[in-house]
Amino acid sequence: SLCKEAAQGEGFDRHLFAMRTMNRHQGEKELKLFTDPSWGKMANIGLSTSTVGSPALQLYLAFGAVSSQGYGIGYLMSKESFGAAVSCYLPNDHFSDFVDNLGKSAEDLLAVFQGKNFKLSRTV
Repeated sequence: SLCKEAAQGEGFDRHLFAMRTMNRHQGEKELKLFTDPSWGKMANIGLSTSTVGSPALQLYLAFGAVSSQGYGIGYLMSKESFGAAVSCYLPNDHFSDFVDNLGKSAEDLLAVFQGKNFKLSRTV
């Protein structure tokens, strides 16, 4: 499945991104694939995420945004904690709001896991 392939680093989108980036760095003409209108639709990914599976990597927690208008989130979860690093391309007028809302969502999830009614504690 596509999800399994992506989890194993075999997602086709990552390979295409690398191919395009290498082509650009070598000063080559843009490949036809990347000028097709369907590529523009497929490549406009608003949220790109990756879990960091090992606590040993938590100091290097990061995952890049893959489109100029999107966000990248690297995250690590354990029984005791949740951590996330958010990235984006600059300028971005909504970065702080996005990070604040991600934090609020994490707090809501914690409340749910603790059996609390999270909607009573804040307004949207």
